[in-house]
Formats: sequence, C-alpha cells, structure tokens
Amino acid sequence: MKIAIDCHTLEIEHWAGKEQYLSSILRELNKIDKENDYILYFRRKVFDDSKPFGNWKIKNINLPTPFWQLAVIIDLIISGADWLIVPCTYLLPFLNIFVSSIVVVHDLTTFLPATRKTHKLMTRFKEKLLLRGALFNAKKIIAVSENTKKDLINFFKTDSHKIFVIGEAAQSRFKPVARDAAMKEKLAKYKVPGDFILFVGTLEPRKNIVTLINAYKSLIAAGGYDRYKLVLVGQTGWYYQEIFNRVKELNLEDKVIFTGYISDDEVPYLLSVAHCFVYPSIYEGFGLPPLEAMSCGCPVITSKLSSLPEVVGDAAILINPNSKEEIYLAIKKILSDDNFRKDLIKKGLERSKLFSWENAASGYMKLYRS
Repeated sequence: MKIAIDCHTLEIEHWAGKEQYLSSILRELNKIDKENDYILYFRRKVFDDSKPFGNWKIKNINLPTPFWQLAVIIDLIISGADWLIVPCTYLLPFLNIFVSSIVVVHDLTTFLPATRKTHKLMTRFKEKLLLRGALFNAKKIIAVSENTKKDLINFFKTDSHKIFVIGEAAQSRFKPVARDAAMKEKLAKYKVPGDFILFVGTLEPRKNIVTLINAYKSLIAAGGYDRYKLVLVGQTGWYYQEIFNRVKELNLEDKVIFTGYISDDEVPYLLSVAHCFVYPSIYEGFGLPPLEAMSCGCPVITSKLSSLPEVVGDAAILINPNSKEEIYLAIKKILSDDNFRKDLIKKGLERSKLFSWENAASGYMKLYRS
C-alpha cells in the first residue's frame, strides 16, 4: 500500500505533545514497516525531498493554508495513495473526500465543559466544525486512549467500529539519570535546588496549577517542609497570568520557581532528581507527562479524571484535581514516608514498561491490515 502522512506541524520550533507523538510514530514505523510505501507531506523543507530514504518519500509543497491542503489532495490523487494519515490537525481530512483518511484524535479539550472555556471562542468554533467533518469523512479513527474513544462516542456519536485505540509512550530518553556533573550542571542552569516538587506542562488553566500552588502553600504552612521548592516547568499557554498572580498573593515568590520552556533532552534530569511529580490536570487525552515521570523513577501524583488512571494504573497516587487538601496530603505522604516513596518508584518503573512506541507502530500495522 501507499500511505501518505500530513507532517507539516513538525516545522514549528518547539514541539508540543502532538508533534512528539508524530515524530515518535514516524521513527518507529520507519524501523518496522518494510511492506508499505510512504509519502510525507511538508509545507517547507525540513528534510531533503530529493533523497528518499528506503520506502519513504518526502514532498515539500510551499503554499499557505488552505492552498497547501488542496495541493496535497491533488497530489494524493495523482500519486495513487491508498491512505492518508492525519495525526495533528483536522483541515486536511475535512476537505479530503477522495482518499481514505485515518484521523488521530488526541483529546477533546475544546468540547468538554470543564476545559472548553480555556480556549478562545473562534478556536472552539473552528475545531468543532473541522473535527466533526474530519470524523465524518474518516474511514478509520485512532484514539490515543479508551477515554478519548469514549468521548468521541459520547460527543459525536462516532461508530465505535471505526475507532482503534493505540496508546502513546515515553521516548527512550526518559529514563533514570545518574547524579553526576551533567546533572549538577542542568540543575544549576535552571536554578533548581536540591529538594523540590516538580510539575512539567504548559502553564494553562486545564493543568490546574493554581490548585497545586494552593496545596503547596498548605504544605509549607504545615511546617517541616520549607526546604522543598515547587518547580514549574513549561511555556505559558492560554490565560496563564492567574498562575503568577496566585504565587504573589500567597507570598511564594521565593518558593516557586518558573523555569520556562525546557527541552525534552533536559527534562529527564529534573525528573530523575525530583522528590515527586505532581500533575493535577483536569483533562488529558492520554497523559504523557506522568508516564515520562514514572519512566525516570519519579513518584507520581495525578488526577483520577479522564485518561490518567489508564496510564498510571496503581503506580501513582490518584487525587481529585480540584481538592487542594488531597493534593497536599498526597505530597506530604511521599515526602514523609521514604519506604512508600521507594515502592511507588518501583511500581512506576514497572508500569512504564507496558508502553512503547514499538507497540504503537505495531498497532498502526494491524490497522492497515484490517
């Protein structure tokens, strides 16, 4: 078969979760799939399109939206593609009615009552329109979790037989890092202390960071935990200012550290030395950060909502993300009980082995054959 993949989102400078997902799937499919031919579509030259590698061909079409999408559709027809995989956006499958589409759905944050208000009205309108059309046109749909599959059925009445659940995985760089000179250098670079509680993710309301800050204030007020800083890693997203305002209101400027964006190559250094990783997100399509933390041997506290229990199983403390009391008590439990912390680390490392990009790519191969 000839399989086309929309790869244009890989052109951005700082990759988010969807771009990491696409990159990882491409890398693994290139390793294991010698049966099918691939065409990778870009808008500008990321890879040299004059040098195909193996059964993979690169096509760079330098046109603005939506002319790029129309040009891709024409090229799909001319090249005789059997399938079009769209892992990150919905405009192309919305327009495409000529080649069978496989649409990847990561989450439904613009639709859920708890999260849709964190997106601009126009963003919600466009995504609702495009996703509905993309799902209607798609021959197959990949959901990254059982929870996302359930949401698709509930919100769009999608035929469950069209949906294949293929999970994600942490990249190989997410593993325990030894405490050495490189570790010391990374911690110094971001002014991270020796004892700290860690969050990694975009600074936006859906991640529920204000409640985490309130829980951290309770921890400090309890006494005996002053040496632990709260380190918040990530770039700012929608409506982030409340997070900074809350730190000031609680007089925690000397306790809470904002590092800004940190590359994925450096995050494992922080995860490997943090006393615990707290991720009280209100909603996740899959929830990769807790899995990355477990892979690095960091004990995890995360939400009992959406897909997160699917990912962590019994290898993390599950909390109500809207309860500062539950978050505070969970942090206190890990910091005060070393045996419990070690047991959580062991469970997390074992749990993380259940997820791999090889398994995900094998899921794609099974989908093709179906």
